[in-house]
Amino acid sequence: MTSETQQPGHLYVDDFLAVRDETVALHGWHHSADDMWCHVLPPGHCSRPQGWKIHLSATPRSAVPVLQGAARVLLERGVAFKFAKGAAQLRQLLSVRCHRGSSGKFLTVYPESDRQFAELVEELHQATDGMPGPKILSDRRYRPGSLVHYRYGGFTSRQQVLGTDGSYVPMLVAPDGSWYQDEREAWYAPVPWSAPPLPDEAPAPARGDGERGKQRVLLDSRFAVFEAIRHSNRGGVYRAKDERTARTVVIKEARPYVAAESDGTDARDYLRNEHEILRLFEGMGIAPRPVSLFEYQDHVFLAEEEIPGVTLRAWVDRHVRDDPGRLVSLDAVLPVARRLVDLVATVHGKGLVFRDLTPNNVMVTPDGELVLIDTEFVTRPGEQVTRVMTMGYVAPEEMSGPARHPAPGQETDLYSLGASLFHLSTGIHPLLAEDSSPEPRPLDGRVASLVEAVAGTSPTLRALAPLVLGLLRQDPRQRIGLTRVRELLASTAAREHDDGSAAPVRLPAGEQQRLLDDSVRELVAAMTPDDERTLWPAFPYGGRQSDPLSLQAGCAGSIDALRRTLALGATGECAGTDGPGSNGTDGAAGAAGADAVRGALRTSVTWLEARLRQDQRLLPGLFFGRAGTCWALYEAAEALGDEDAMRRAVERAKRLPVAWANPDVTHGVAGSGLAQLHLWRRTGDDELARRVAICAESAQAARPSGGSTQWRLADSPGGRSAGGPTHLGYAHGVAGICTFLMAAARELDRPELLTTAAEGGDYLLCVAREQGDGATWPVSPPQPGDEEPQEGVCWWCSGASGIGTFLIRLWRATGEARYREAAHRAAVATRAEKWFLSANHCHGIAGNAEFLLDMAAATGERVYRDWAEEYATCLARLCVLRDGRLVPVDEASLRTTYSYGLGLAGSLGFLHRLRHGGERWWMVDDFALAPEGLR
Repeated sequence: MTSETQQPGHLYVDDFLAVRDETVALHGWHHSADDMWCHVLPPGHCSRPQGWKIHLSATPRSAVPVLQGAARVLLERGVAFKFAKGAAQLRQLLSVRCHRGSSGKFLTVYPESDRQFAELVEELHQATDGMPGPKILSDRRYRPGSLVHYRYGGFTSRQQVLGTDGSYVPMLVAPDGSWYQDEREAWYAPVPWSAPPLPDEAPAPARGDGERGKQRVLLDSRFAVFEAIRHSNRGGVYRAKDERTARTVVIKEARPYVAAESDGTDARDYLRNEHEILRLFEGMGIAPRPVSLFEYQDHVFLAEEEIPGVTLRAWVDRHVRDDPGRLVSLDAVLPVARRLVDLVATVHGKGLVFRDLTPNNVMVTPDGELVLIDTEFVTRPGEQVTRVMTMGYVAPEEMSGPARHPAPGQETDLYSLGASLFHLSTGIHPLLAEDSSPEPRPLDGRVASLVEAVAGTSPTLRALAPLVLGLLRQDPRQRIGLTRVRELLASTAAREHDDGSAAPVRLPAGEQQRLLDDSVRELVAAMTPDDERTLWPAFPYGGRQSDPLSLQAGCAGSIDALRRTLALGATGECAGTDGPGSNGTDGAAGAAGADAVRGALRTSVTWLEARLRQDQRLLPGLFFGRAGTCWALYEAAEALGDEDAMRRAVERAKRLPVAWANPDVTHGVAGSGLAQLHLWRRTGDDELARRVAICAESAQAARPSGGSTQWRLADSPGGRSAGGPTHLGYAHGVAGICTFLMAAARELDRPELLTTAAEGGDYLLCVAREQGDGATWPVSPPQPGDEEPQEGVCWWCSGASGIGTFLIRLWRATGEARYREAAHRAAVATRAEKWFLSANHCHGIAGNAEFLLDMAAATGERVYRDWAEEYATCLARLCVLRDGRLVPVDEASLRTTYSYGLGLAGSLGFLHRLRHGGERWWMVDDFALAPEGLR
């Protein structure tokens, strides 16, 4: 197979093996592939930890000859290397969305010495000379136009440390033995101690060069750049002054070979197409006026008229944020909807198809007109194009197939128009992730259920529902045309407005139970105990691998979910549930199989203890440190009757730091104190009580002088002093710290701690933001000199949900009605937020819904539980059908993750408590939610 005929599933491993068998057959070389890379090791290889390493770039057209040419050199030399294992992985590395510091690194070489490095760069350059490939921004290019690049960095994933933010940081060791962070920037930044590795290399600027970016840039001898709007792997977008006209223009850049395809097209062709489309639209008032298309050093630049205004997405967001009920009025929507339809009709009248119509690609000008701002993918039906998609807005027929294909017909834009009108009406992205099942659920039914559910609290969507449903049909032939769309808009405008609200759609109990049962099944099925790195599949966040043992992004919450599931089966609490999967031991444990759950729990405890023995750093936090891990291990061991593991969990908890620069729950001593307080209640071990008291005193001491309740966090992720930002919320600020102090006051009989907690509550009441009948809080307190007030947010980690979690407990502790009233107002705001969240606990559905269950448990009022059930409906929307199981996916990555803070375990925790009651997970409370069947 040649590079020109590669299919998306083509594997370069096969091309490598052909060269290996030809070059070093039977010599004992080893190769292994993971999701991204194929690693190749010579016999007896022992990697050095760091040094000068070599990267080769490639495109889909050049990948096979680059790999074959480089592999021959490296096999003959006996050098370790890795390469992107297939065409799909190379496309990721060349994608416009790829991190700029990682882009283009098709093949990585690990020389045994600096001498070998110097020899290899020339040999590899000769072997790949003249082949196409992008510049690797983090590296120095060996020669102009060469595919060979190099940088000083780590050779293995083992040389990393656990940072105080709960993620692993790749590190280098300096000559003096100190750690030095191995950063992958989008520019070449060699380490300060290493001399240039090649004799004729000029020294590079030191990392953090203060002059970087300060030079005046004049493009095409005409455009003086004065601002970078954004940077991406594709290139920059800039504001510049046109020195010929004195007008401001926007300049878009396209780098060579980014988004390259096997037919030789890349991002530069997109920009050239955008220029042609803008010329076609010139004078029509529907798109910016093109000013100039020019090239510089193989980069393509497009200068175009700057259009004032905001994107349609930002326009909708502002209307939603300004409304207490998080709604957009029909009066505001109708004129914009008509203009959007007219815009589509104008483009279609030119015989063109958008292919990527979204609220981000339309600008709303100050006078209310709509203008297209990204036309790079507009084309004529049938022309050969690269497939593009924005999830939630792309027509279903465009979500699969070859990367290069004939452009679809205009009916695909009708689906995107329907999705955009849904967003315009609600502020919600109509994302329905694809089922990965032999028998996926019909899309029309899923869309209808979504529209019905959201329309329950959105009069605007109720009015436009026939139009939206008519456009969002799975079969392109059944989508209504633009003439019918205009008729429906006209009839909607003529009808009396619906100012009321239909009954909110709540997920039936049986469907709630199915989501719970399926989540347990998924948790058991997805375990990877043979992987020493992580017990459940995990994905990097922000380019870093998170701590696999933590509560936030690791296995601790998933282990506890298994333990609680097993407890339901053991106590018979789930008997009589009406969910599917009942088989004699009803509910979640029975659905997954009690023996399977017990076996998974035993396996997880064994795996966790083995990893804990390798721990190099003991961080205090409940979510990002070891406090939550110790808590989960103790409870799991107790469920299994493993007294030795219980004892080891307690002993490890006794080594948690009790004094720390950060006083908060997720990273600091408040979290350490909560875990040890829980274990003291479980064990009666007085040493734990003494340690809790020290944690409380440490938190008290961290308050700024003058008795302020505005605790400061550490001044940096690794900082040793509390001179950093101030937060109000539960995860990082006042609400969480005061929740710990309040629990410690109750359990240790320390009333002065409750006094501090009440001071924190009073302060939070002072900085609340009214939102109709609700209330929200900003992430940080208002500061003198703020130009604009911060917007209130509504998450567990920050804002109304987490602060309400504290305030309702403060009401129980003090009996002060003002705290209950504020908690109620937080609940009102939380209810309104439900459709705008992802599934997770930290800043999503699970965490907000748990607060509403807290309100139901603390007050005994049914209405809050009803609101939590509305959240279950929202969670169901974010589930995909996989192997017969409905499981939630991350809205950004469309993958299932399994941790408590960021993944499945958090959703499972909410559903578990919704169905079966109990205390709030990871809290030390004196009240619990009664099971639904006992009400």
